Amino acid sequence: GGTVVHMSSGWSALVLCLILGKRSGFGKRVFAPHSLVLTMVGTSMLWVGWYGFNAGSAVASDGVAANAFTTTTLAAAVAAAVWPLLEWLTRGKPTVLGFCSGAVAGLVVITPGAGFVTPSSAVLIGVLAGVVPFLACTKMKAFFKYDDALDTFGVHGVGGTMGALLTGFFATPEVNANLSTNLAGIVGKTLWLEQLKAIGLTLTLSVGATAVIAYALKAVLGLRPSLEGEEEGLDQTDHGEAGYHPEEGGAHSSSESAEAMEMLQPAKLHRAERA
Repeated sequence: GGTVVHMSSGWSALVLCLILGKRSGFGKRVFAPHSLVLTMVGTSMLWVGWYGFNAGSAVASDGVAANAFTTTTLAAAVAAAVWPLLEWLTRGKPTVLGFCSGAVAGLVVITPGAGFVTPSSAVLIGVLAGVVPFLACTKMKAFFKYDDALDTFGVHGVGGTMGALLTGFFATPEVNANLSTNLAGIVGKTLWLEQLKAIGLTLTLSVGATAVIAYALKAVLGLRPSLEGEEEGLDQTDHGEAGYHPEEGGAHSSSESAEAMEMLQPAKLHRAERA
């Protein structure tokens, strides 16, 4: 999971960020999540679902599955506390978004080692998962000024890479006997080097393949909408509708809202005259 899922998606996201370029208004506008309530709901769904592929990877109801369940919980919970704590220390206030980001980072980093590390190691991994991706999503992104809207690289790319490497240091046959059977010569010795090789291979494949595909699509079809389309929103330009209608009457656009209000005015005046 750390390499195949998180590293490949995270590093590919960085490549696409660089090729696609920044959103209109990047650095001038505040692009905040439109609903922290949905962010919390989504994080909760992710957290619960994560047990399926961490504990479920044991393909049995045994001690390895139970350990994976435990380590997943610990790493996510610790990272969910560390991330907002760092916000508190650096910005003066912890945030719900920070809690959710920390939880996802903890889940990402523990994924490669969930069935191979002890609960105490999972706590340490959770601390690192709260610190390193936080710095990647704040300090590093601000320094290099790339536009990663969902912090996919900071959480999944950096977190997945770190998780894969940490597994090489913390994996132990005390948790998973398969390590003694198949990797007895390198566990506790040079397993981290093998993990490093896997990291290098994954990085090469994901970055290289994504760059080739992205540049090919850019040359043939294009990757960005027009500036006008970006400002108006792709829901409107591609589908002629919006997901939210705060205007009275649920109109699709401000112009339709104005038309609807004009249609309502005679009825309001008629009711007033009768009163």
